[in-house]
Amino acid sequence: MTEITANIKIRETYVVDPVAFFFALIGAPLAVAAGGFWALGIPVFAVVLGGPFYLAIGVPVLLWDLGRRPPEPLRIAGLALVSYGVPAGLFLLYLRVTGGESAAEGFVILAGFGLIFAPLWGGVFGIFYRNFRREFYARPI
Repeated sequence: MTEITANIKIRETYVVDPVAFFFALIGAPLAVAAGGFWALGIPVFAVVLGGPFYLAIGVPVLLWDLGRRPPEPLRIAGLALVSYGVPAGLFLLYLRVTGGESAAEGFVILAGFGLIFAPLWGGVFGIFYRNFRREFYARPI
């Protein structure tokens, strides 16, 4: 009987620190915008244009990931790139198939900026969350 139970792998889960999560979620885009506002204001416009997508896609993905693994900024940046890039690519494919060529051209420009800012925001989120998470939430349950 002990041989059977010895082979069962128990997945560690983590409780997400709500205060650190909220601070990192709001602080990451604002910090990137504050750090790069000198670049013709592009990061500031990215917060306005990309913020709703960041919240709609990012919150569920981040909650799912942080509940299963400890925060690693590089992994979170890659996850942000994939979770933005796949829907953007599918939408671009939809525009091409349905004949929305002019809309597709404009979308490519916006999606290009999104592919730059998504991993930046994700990486900064990971840094903020890792540094501001309280010790109680850092241990797996």
